[in-house]
Amino acid sequence: MVYIILSTTTWYLWIERNNRLFLKKSLHKSFVLKRIKDSIKVRTLHKIFLVPSILDFSSIAQAFGLTLREKEKTASIVTWLVPPSGWFKLNTDGSLSDDRGGYVALLRNNNADFIAGLAGRLDLHSINLLELKAIERGIQLGLSNAVTNLWIESDSITAIAWVHGRGCIPWTALRSIRQIHQGLHHLKCWKATHIHRECNSPADLLAAHRSSRGETLLRPQQLWIEIRTAIEEDKLLRGYERISWSLQCLKLNMAS
Repeated sequence: MVYIILSTTTWYLWIERNNRLFLKKSLHKSFVLKRIKDSIKVRTLHKIFLVPSILDFSSIAQAFGLTLREKEKTASIVTWLVPPSGWFKLNTDGSLSDDRGGYVALLRNNNADFIAGLAGRLDLHSINLLELKAIERGIQLGLSNAVTNLWIESDSITAIAWVHGRGCIPWTALRSIRQIHQGLHHLKCWKATHIHRECNSPADLLAAHRSSRGETLLRPQQLWIEIRTAIEEDKLLRGYERISWSLQCLKLNMAS
């Protein structure tokens, strides 16, 4: 538990420091603290002891007097899965920038063809609420396209857990959860699962795009080349390499 708190806090403070120093931009301290708290909760709940980048974190740890040892590295190939016949797949993602948040949803059929999508911007500063908003609006997108069997995928472990009623759901998320389940009630069949970020490339690319305020509906001809390419690669069942690291904290070197 101590390692999770220390590594998570150090990581986000280091990112904020670099943003201020090199990009001349920063988040309000309350948003940084919220990110740290949310990440600690998720990593504790799901026993995630990995850090985003072992190379970056090792150098950071040394600056803070930590001695670390690489404990395990695993590599695997992950693939975006085509939904079964008669099903549609909804891939969602949320993003958070300095001024506001964004959410996206992409709907594809069992041939992996893009059917419709949406991208929106909100004055929300919680990544978890933005992930839920993406799922909520994505379900409505599916219903408006006469979808009855829907497979929802998000790279947010927390959002998927909350949709299934697991974990400690904050009161600020209850409205979105209620709206999500109202939408799910109109479907014949549904399932919601976590997807690795490597396999969520089209939604991730779209979420990174700074759209205008409000929400925009997207049709196939409106997608730019990078997203169309990512969708085609998914259709071809491209394998994405995923590397996981774990570290062991040997000792904390205290200054004398």
